[in-house]
Amino acid sequence: MKATPIHRPAALTIPLSARSRIYETKVVRGFRLNRWFGAAPPADVLRALSEVRGLVADGVLSIPEGRPFPLERFTEAVSFAEAPAHGAKPLLVFEDGRGEDDE
Repeated sequence: MKATPIHRPAALTIPLSARSRIYETKVVRGFRLNRWFGAAPPADVLRALSEVRGLVADGVLSIPEGRPFPLERFTEAVSFAEAPAHGAKPLLVFEDGRGEDDE
């Protein structure tokens, strides 16, 4: 599988001081989750998602707040996602015709 080129390397910058790298033996590793999802057996994917869900429920992990975008503003949502860190992820909102009382 061919790796996707990184078009904006600065967006992937992680502040890491030399002191913490040398004296605290910090290690930075990366992985591409979408590649793993495509290659892993479905049972492994479900097990991993279940574990992550449990960690979120227990407060060990937190999910950043999202910023909703209606589907008509898809292009704006993509631009928002590609912008430097802003503390939120774009969430596409699909109209399904249900009212709030229908849930």
